[in-house]
Amino acid sequence: MAIPIFVLFLLAGAATMPLQSSAHTASAFTVLVKENGFSQSSPEIFHNDSIIWHNTDNASNLTHRLVHDHDGDGLYNGSLDWDSGELHAYCERDENNTKVDDSCNTSFVIEFNINWTEGDYAYQDLRSDGSVVNATIRLFKDMDSHNASTAPTIGSSFGVNDDAPADNTQTNEAATPEDVLLYIAMGTGGAAVLLLGLLVLRRPENSDISESE
Repeated sequence: MAIPIFVLFLLAGAATMPLQSSAHTASAFTVLVKENGFSQSSPEIFHNDSIIWHNTDNASNLTHRLVHDHDGDGLYNGSLDWDSGELHAYCERDENNTKVDDSCNTSFVIEFNINWTEGDYAYQDLRSDGSVVNATIRLFKDMDSHNASTAPTIGSSFGVNDDAPADNTQTNEAATPEDVLLYIAMGTGGAAVLLLGLLVLRRPENSDISESE
């Protein structure tokens, strides 16, 4: 009986494997801050992903300040607001490769953890010449919510966006055809496991009858 029981558990594990297909490993995406705007790194990110901005604008001799006003109060000091401070293209260093000015930064990072809800987030690059560059980040809660949404085309939801920022709306959580097929596959797998279990349990009885005859 040891081998059939092992097969039973193996099939049960296989029946649940589709549930793991939507797992997502947290990643870090790099966005370059350039003279003419932002580079476009990825059209979408997911919860626990991070974005790292690097100022590579060596030509314009400008500093860049990345800000997001989450609560809309005109300030950048809220719990989910962000303010990178001035980002320089280069920070002077001494012979020990230590920054001469500790406040000088060339990069900025934000982790979109569980405190952030699914939706589009507008932010701005406030340049030292007084000009402003608008950009948008599209955040998905998880892989399933991304599949249930209309995915943006490559390069459309990340980087420079000349249109007005989209409202922060929730994605429709209705079941998709992929979800329905997943549920059907799970049900079919479960039925197969139960049928195999019944056959294994009935085998000893049938063997005893055959030997008695």
